[in-house]
Amino acid sequence: MLRRLLIPLAALAFVAGCGSESPAEPPKAADGADLAACSDGICEVSAKAGGKITLPAQTRVESVTVRSVDADTVALVATGIGTRQGGTCSGKCEASGTGKDFQAKLWAGSGLTYNNLSVTLLGVGDGAAVLRIKPAA
Repeated sequence: MLRRLLIPLAALAFVAGCGSESPAEPPKAADGADLAACSDGICEVSAKAGGKITLPAQTRVESVTVRSVDADTVALVATGIGTRQGGTCSGKCEASGTGKDFQAKLWAGSGLTYNNLSVTLLGVGDGAAVLRIKPAA
């Protein structure tokens, strides 16, 4: 009797210990890894370190370059157009600006707004950041 009770309890303890410790899959980027899809200022792309996203002039941002991607963050630099620059970040993020460059480190769900552009980090996986880019509200 005791043996019949202990085996199911051992199995239950084993299964309970297998919780959701593995990282969640990052969302699939609607435009895949096609960074040129951002040429109109609206896209959802998967970008690796070194990836440069060229943007239209109305965003007042020439490009966004992915500096690095690690397990849960992405480091970006956005290069502005014109003499007046302005940027902020929201959620869990770090940001600084120098001249025409706005640098940010984003965690999943956080974002940056720079000039007329909004960038949100949707997730990280397989060495790439899934970014949503759109005009700032």
